[in-house]
Amino acid sequence: MKSIEPNIARYLKLFLAEYLTQQRAFSLHTMHSYRDALCALLRYLQKRHGITPEHITVADLSAQNIMDFLDDLQHSRKNSNTTRNLRLAAIRAFAKYLQWREPTLTSDLDGLLAIPSKRTNQRVLDFLTHKELDAVLDAPDVDTWSGKRDRALFAAMYNTGARVSEIVGSRVSDVTLGPGGTFRLRGKGRKERILPLWKRTATNLRRWINANHLSLDQPLFANTRGAAMTRSGVGKRLCEAVRKASETCPSLKNKQISPHTLRHTTAMHMLQSGNDITVIAMWLGHESIETTHLYITANIELKEKAIKSLQPPSSGTFRFRPRKGLLSILEDL
Repeated sequence: MKSIEPNIARYLKLFLAEYLTQQRAFSLHTMHSYRDALCALLRYLQKRHGITPEHITVADLSAQNIMDFLDDLQHSRKNSNTTRNLRLAAIRAFAKYLQWREPTLTSDLDGLLAIPSKRTNQRVLDFLTHKELDAVLDAPDVDTWSGKRDRALFAAMYNTGARVSEIVGSRVSDVTLGPGGTFRLRGKGRKERILPLWKRTATNLRRWINANHLSLDQPLFANTRGAAMTRSGVGKRLCEAVRKASETCPSLKNKQISPHTLRHTTAMHMLQSGNDITVIAMWLGHESIETTHLYITANIELKEKAIKSLQPPSSGTFRFRPRKGLLSILEDL
C-alpha cells in the first residue's frame, strides 16, 4: 500500500500560526523572524527549482537544497554568517516540528538537521562618546512634530538601553511620569523589566504625550499615520539625526550608527561610570551575564588602566634585522 505524502505546506502554516505562537508562546517578533526565513526558502525553491510553495515535499527539504539556499543568501544577498545561521535555525526548528508531527520523516530530515552553523567573527562594539551622544540627542528640530517625537524617542532609548523592538512596541501606559518616573519594557522571551527615568527624559516624554493628547492604549512613538513606528523607521530617523549632528561633531562621520548603537552606548557609559556588570545585565535585560561581558572586553578605558598598571620591560630597544633567503622568509610567515 502506497504511503500518503505528508502535506508540508499545511504543516508550514500550522508551525507559524499555531505551534510557535500558541504552543511555544513565542513573541510575535520571533514568529516573524521564522516566517521571513521560511518564506525566503520557499521563494528560492520556486525560483531555482520551479517548486511552488503549495506543492513542496519533504524531498525538497534535502540537505543539498538547504545548503544551496544558504549559499545563495550569502553570495546573492550578501548576508553575513550571523544572518545565515539565524535562517538555518528557523529551518531546523521547522524540521524538528515535522519530525514531531510525522515521526516517519525522521530519517528524511537527518541530513538537514546535520548542517552545521558557520563560525562568526566577534566584532568590536561601537558606541558614542558623551559629546557625540549629546550632538545626536540635540539634532532633531524641536519646531517640527517629528523632531519633538525623535527627541523624546532617542532620549528614552539612551535612558533605558532598550532594543529597538522594545521601544517601538511600547504604549503610553508603559510610562509613569509622576515622581520617580519609570518605563516598562517587554524584552526577549516575554521578559519584562521596569527602569527608572531621568528627570529630563520624563519631561520630554510628558511634553510629547500631552502635546498629542495620547491615550494609554496608543503607541508611545507613532509615525505620521498614527501607527507604531517600525524598526526601519527608527533607523531612518536616527540616520537623519546623525547626519545633522555630524555637522557640529565631525567624528560621527566615520561611524556606522544604528539604533542598537544607542543600546551599546548606554551599557558602555554605565560601565565607565563604575556600575557593576550584573547591574548592567539587569538594565539591558540580558539573560546571561556572558552577553554583558562583551562590553568589558570592548572598553578601551579599562584596557588603558590595565596597561598603566604594568611596568614596561627593562630591556632596551633593538633594531630589526630581517633574515635573508627565501626559506627564512617563508618560515617567518
